[in-house]
Amino acid sequence: MVPSFPSPFRNEKVRHTECANPVYAADISSGCTKVVAASWGTTDNVRLFGIGSRTQLLPPISHRKADGVKFSPDGSRFATASDDSGVRVYNTHDGSILFDSSAQCATEARTPLAWSADGQQLFVASQGKVTSVNISNSSSSEWPIHETQSSVSIASNGKFIACSAGKSASLWDCVSHRQIGSIITHTAGINCIALSPSGMYLACGVGKNITIHDLRDALPSQYFDRGSSTHPHNATISTRPHNAAV
Repeated sequence: MVPSFPSPFRNEKVRHTECANPVYAADISSGCTKVVAASWGTTDNVRLFGIGSRTQLLPPISHRKADGVKFSPDGSRFATASDDSGVRVYNTHDGSILFDSSAQCATEARTPLAWSADGQQLFVASQGKVTSVNISNSSSSEWPIHETQSSVSIASNGKFIACSAGKSASLWDCVSHRQIGSIITHTAGINCIALSPSGMYLACGVGKNITIHDLRDALPSQYFDRGSSTHPHNATISTRPHNAAV
């Protein structure tokens, strides 16, 4: 175990400064007890820390050129994606490898990852497609998405996946892998997306704006977690300063 050191910054919980290369990906477990980070190295470049204990929970893990990480919903597993060495899934408790695609699973820079609600499927996005990895039997399958020429971003609430590429976004069922709802289009390229935990709202970063879509107008109620009664219309938020010229 490698101890962390007290941070000089008031709000920092953990600071680790031994990474030899830039950190390209990080994720926090759903219980807010752990953080995993991956740096652009070849050895000892994936680290798991306890937020409360401020200590490293596992010995350093090596996954060459890792640039994507994601905890499973219950935090018992985490996945890493490499620029040239595929995808791996690790046991959070002992660091054992539960799945290794080697280089067979296509990845790209800053590979987007998402999990199904039960933590049995890991979704890996790459240009033109999404690959689903079944952790229980180490099988995988893939399906083409609506756009094949652009980089892909994905987000998931565990029940469905939002997938953006180019100027549009599509929605996919986590179990059947079938497209649900209509394709959401914008007049400019979508740079990033985020999905609320309930699945009700999809945020798209488009140019200098953030557009929030209310997906309850597009999908059946089975895809959402109940509990929210507000129903705002789709909204576009400008990121320009208030005094900037339009």
